Amino acid sequence: MRPTGPAPAAPGGSDRPRPNAVGGYPLLRLLGVGGMSRVYLGYSHDTGGPVAVKVLANHLSGSQQFVDRFYREAVLSRTLAHPALVRGIAHGFDPTAAAHYLALEFIDGPTARAVVVNTGRLPVAVAVRVTADVATALGYLHDRGYVHRDVKPENVLLQPAPPAKLGDLGLAKRTADDAALTAVNQGVGTPHYMSYEQSLNAALVDGRSDVFSLGATLYHLLTGQVPYPDSERRPDSRLAAVLPASRVCPEVPLALDLVLERMLAADPRRRYQTAADVIKALAAAGPPCSAAEYTEYVTRTRDAAPPPAEHPTRVDAIPGERPA
Repeated sequence: MRPTGPAPAAPGGSDRPRPNAVGGYPLLRLLGVGGMSRVYLGYSHDTGGPVAVKVLANHLSGSQQFVDRFYREAVLSRTLAHPALVRGIAHGFDPTAAAHYLALEFIDGPTARAVVVNTGRLPVAVAVRVTADVATALGYLHDRGYVHRDVKPENVLLQPAPPAKLGDLGLAKRTADDAALTAVNQGVGTPHYMSYEQSLNAALVDGRSDVFSLGATLYHLLTGQVPYPDSERRPDSRLAAVLPASRVCPEVPLALDLVLERMLAADPRRRYQTAADVIKALAAAGPPCSAAEYTEYVTRTRDAAPPPAEHPTRVDAIPGERPA
């Protein structure tokens, strides 16, 4: 339930040490740090098992705009149900911990980014399967009028059995709604994975922008590199031709280069128009790994977990900026 009235402000500008429990969930250890929140491994007395507990950053709890965004994510994660989306369980405000929280299903596996950082690029067939799984989640969102706006390896979780899951609905929005909440010429998302149009005005994007971000994610999984390394400083770099993935990693088939070229097209009209089109193109470019091969790979890499990032990578995370 979303609290009424002004959001409780935390004393000081920094986050306090980890509370012992939030929302009735004992917190065991820190899993990760993002621009808007921290995620902890928690314990559910109801199920007797683990949960992931996302806690809104202390210094943002006094901003009604950021609180509203946090609760929008909470509602979406509990309302939108798909096998390849991380499922929300409970949310609210804990007055004892003075914290807004969202409890999510715990995925006992690494993020795709953690695997790349710790063990290198993914095998081609595994990368294709993971990308197709995420595309099914995006198709589900797009069919219901939502755009994710933050598809990236950090938000792709590799659970022990397929499908891979897409998480973090913090920037998701209805295609036709909320334009007034994003200033003109303001982009939100993660720069290395954002389409050119999203970097200019994140309020006017549609599902094709997610297709671009998914293409950038696939490129990173295949090569270990982002396709546009200068994009954080120069958004127009996404208008340049990207180095073919097969030039970086010879194991990548030329057919997959063609798929990436279309997913990463600067003009959204030249991209695949739907997530279903992406899935078909991936299947034609090369068969994904089997479920058994996927499980064997994730089992070998599940301990690949870099230290939690202490610095935000999303451009919506700067306090004082108007959120989308």
